[in-house]
Amino acid sequence: MSSGFFRGTNTEQVKHVNAEQKIIKEMQKNKRFPDHYAQKVDMSKVSMDVMKPWIAKRITEMLGFEDDIVVDFCVAQLSEPGDKGLDPKLLQVNLTGFLERKAGPFCSELWQHLLSAQESPVGVPREFIDQKKDELKKKKEEAEKVQEELKRRRQDLEEASKLERRDPPSREDGGRSRRDDDRGRDDRGRDRSRDRRRDRDDVAGLHFCRGA
Repeated sequence: MSSGFFRGTNTEQVKHVNAEQKIIKEMQKNKRFPDHYAQKVDMSKVSMDVMKPWIAKRITEMLGFEDDIVVDFCVAQLSEPGDKGLDPKLLQVNLTGFLERKAGPFCSELWQHLLSAQESPVGVPREFIDQKKDELKKKKEEAEKVQEELKRRRQDLEEASKLERRDPPSREDGGRSRRDDDRGRDDRGRDRSRDRRRDRDDVAGLHFCRGA
């Protein structure tokens, strides 16, 4: 083992690390990293159970297809930050081979969420919490609209039922409504009155004839 090398480190790994550091220095010189990369993230304060779905969804959106290898690689970088802690610049350089020019926007967005998550008591970015609140609010509003519609329909059915009990509609099979029955009784009553008057007139005429 050569002097200055750590146990388990080979020449190829050292060359790779040196190449990464060279790229990082060059990008720093050209101001290719956002300012919030200067802030540190303590991954022990971040809920990876919440971050993993977001990482998978965001990488899929950027690539245009699902790629478990890229997702797993990114998650591994976050889960095993190393002795010096998680370096967002190194993360961006490592992901550039997969995401190319989209590695910068992805890592910048990811780092902002991680910074927000470590400030949360539950390790969840504030934006995620706000989104969840909005989703719950929309679901509650939709549920209330459904309840209002059901209430309106029940009221309509109750009103229709009251009208039917008060004035049942005529049936197509020959049945008549109560109003028709009342009208028929009135007509029959008038007919009987006319018959009684006719009988009285006939009796009076008969007496008149006999008297004559």
